[in-house]
Amino acid sequence: MIRNILVGYDHSRSSQAALQQALDIAEAAQSWLHLVYVDETAVREDGLELLSSISVEDHGIVAAATAEEGAFAPEPPPPVEAEIPVLTAGAEACYQAHVPYDTQRLFGAPGERLAHLARLQQLLVVGESSEPRRGMRHHLGPNLRFLLRNCPVPLLVCNYNYRAMDSALVVYQDDAAGGRALSLAGVLCSALNIPLTVAIAGRTVEDPDTLVAELELALRVFHVEREIQVLDRTVAEVVSLVPMEWAVRCVVLAYPPLVWPWNVNAIRAAMATPNLMRLIVP
Repeated sequence: MIRNILVGYDHSRSSQAALQQALDIAEAAQSWLHLVYVDETAVREDGLELLSSISVEDHGIVAAATAEEGAFAPEPPPPVEAEIPVLTAGAEACYQAHVPYDTQRLFGAPGERLAHLARLQQLLVVGESSEPRRGMRHHLGPNLRFLLRNCPVPLLVCNYNYRAMDSALVVYQDDAAGGRALSLAGVLCSALNIPLTVAIAGRTVEDPDTLVAELELALRVFHVEREIQVLDRTVAEVVSLVPMEWAVRCVVLAYPPLVWPWNVNAIRAAMATPNLMRLIVP
């Protein structure tokens, strides 16, 4: 089960959509929500950048240490909810949804801080950097790019506009990473009570019928409505077909262990597809 969910939140439109999606999952799976705001714009009174590697809880300790050395020692900040309206709005949404939560304010690069905190969680939920336009580069900021490369736990990238997850498709390869993606997709669909489609990238599968029977047996434990299809395509080709072949809201795929420059990257294909939630499993 998904018991701990980390949400990157800054009260932007995309982060509000990510929070709403995380609330849907947390409410269905009875999860604890960790709402984190990473402040990358804070400055000190003398105009220098604020300490960027500490959290609110560590702020007083670092301030005392710098005071002993004669350096600048800022006053400890007030409680997060009293100081940051951003987190107050997110906390209110969690309270209204009756989801247990905690809040935290950090300083520094959002991608790096979220990736570090995510090691203690089971799922990280973020939103797109901006409203998607033609091509991928327009809505992939540096923080999301960092998370796509370095997130140690499953990463759910939500749409810029909130759309309830009512179906999911997992792109399956017959390897360990594909098994992890299939298992997480089964857990998620079971919690949300939504149908699951398994699209097997079967270009390298020797015995498709046996593989389908094995997957059918493995998915029985999740008690979800399911459909399994074998396609004579690569993972990236299957991902690019999702908007045309399946009316699903979320695609689940494993992060490729090695991507050669001359091969099409399935993650890149997924991120370039509009109006699609992407759950990427390391």
